[in-house]
Amino acid sequence: MLRSGIASAAAALAVLAAAPAGASASGTAHCPARRASTPSHGTRSYRQSSCPKGHARGHHARPAHLLFFTAHDGRCPYSQLQPSATNLARVRAATLCLVNRERSAHGERALHWNVHLVRAAQAHTESMAFGDYFEHIGPSGSTPLSRMRRNGYIYSARLGFEVAENIGWGSLWLGTPRAVVAAWMASPGHRANILDARFRDTGIGVSPHTNLLAHGQSGGIYTQDFGVIDG
Repeated sequence: MLRSGIASAAAALAVLAAAPAGASASGTAHCPARRASTPSHGTRSYRQSSCPKGHARGHHARPAHLLFFTAHDGRCPYSQLQPSATNLARVRAATLCLVNRERSAHGERALHWNVHLVRAAQAHTESMAFGDYFEHIGPSGSTPLSRMRRNGYIYSARLGFEVAENIGWGSLWLGTPRAVVAAWMASPGHRANILDARFRDTGIGVSPHTNLLAHGQSGGIYTQDFGVIDG
């Protein structure tokens, strides 16, 4: 999906892509993956049922060093910041604040930081930023699910889980948290991930490096990973 805006002879570009709720690569004989329904935007959706026994619980790390903003009077601090090398913590927190504001407005509970999802999201954002590509699948074949496994979120083959990913990039004012979340909410696939009542955990990666994507303009690349561990 491509959006473009023109103001005062300056063009800004924003591009979005969503991987829908649920992802699974392989199940086991005791805990097989099953295919879920295919969303209207045409990408695959998978989830894995929880196993009856033998898996650990309580794996919900929330990094203390990450900022957490709550909307006051309907506003989220720093939501109009353009990403830079010095403000990524505030941009990341503003993005989550805006997402949680949308969830609250629709009667859903807030998402909370999970350090493993943060690492997965940031790694993919930087891969896109410095690899000059914009896809859920990395050059080496990595997927949202494989990145979440590699970074420790899905830490056992016996876990039940559901995961999803939104990505987006924008130049100039379309690279701010406010613009990116607004664009996600205007897209059915991204909106469905943001408002999914099942999700509890999240990680957001942000990079100010848009390289060839923005044709030299400043901006930001975003990845938001969503998840819930069932077990």
